[in-house]
Amino acid sequence: MLIDVHVHTFPDHLAARTLAKLAENANHIVAPVSDGTAAALLRQMRDAAVDRAVLCPIATKPEHFAVILKDACALRDGALGNEAARALIPLASVHPADDARFAHLRTIADAGLRGIKLHPYYQPCVLDAPEMLEFFRCCRDLDLIVQCHCGFDIGFPRDPLCGPERVARVAREVPGLKFIAAHLGGWRQWGGAIEHLLGKDIYLDTSILRPDADNPDVTRLLREHPFEKLLYATDWPWLSFAEGVAFVRKAGLPPEQEQAILGGNAAALFGLAPSHAPHR
Repeated sequence: MLIDVHVHTFPDHLAARTLAKLAENANHIVAPVSDGTAAALLRQMRDAAVDRAVLCPIATKPEHFAVILKDACALRDGALGNEAARALIPLASVHPADDARFAHLRTIADAGLRGIKLHPYYQPCVLDAPEMLEFFRCCRDLDLIVQCHCGFDIGFPRDPLCGPERVARVAREVPGLKFIAAHLGGWRQWGGAIEHLLGKDIYLDTSILRPDADNPDVTRLLREHPFEKLLYATDWPWLSFAEGVAFVRKAGLPPEQEQAILGGNAAALFGLAPSHAPHR
């Protein structure tokens, strides 16, 4: 199986405007590979033989929780068609400043969703602050996966909200938490990722944007981190599935390790049966 643990889509009527704004905020260092709609995601997944993808919405305000949860459950239950229900694994999202955040996490677990997406720049928080450690303990106790942006963000000033040192502290303080540190644990904080995360029992996803793919520290993380803790990801629509696969394969790992990164590890983490029929 080929499983991408980090993709985004946007409502059809907002996608073009949203992507244009995000690209502008990023000084056009990166450009989207698609229009960012669910239909385009499914089409490109078919073309690239991607079996499953984890959809990562972000509640940028507390009041976004309800609509994101509703949409996630509807997608899972077939509202966008059987292909989308088979191919996409929707996460929910809870804003860290939401007064009802712990109740919302329980609602997500009761709904049978696998986890949440967290982005400390769009949902302002310091990753290892005491209140966030409490938040993560609740996620752990509910068996919710946390897919989290880590490192700097291309569209924001370089405030160290969620760098590798903070990721490592979360792992120490909340043992047993299923935490995916996106962007190999720290976008453009690669030295910190090597110092604090390399070799540790922490999931790293491989969503590395084009300008960074040839950085030697990035390559070292890909080659030396425990392969069973690496998860194929693209941050689609900011990187194509083929480019994401090529990045994993550049490490030159043994085939069984490469296949674990491309799908086997995610299948185990998200509880997918190995024999699950692909959607293509």
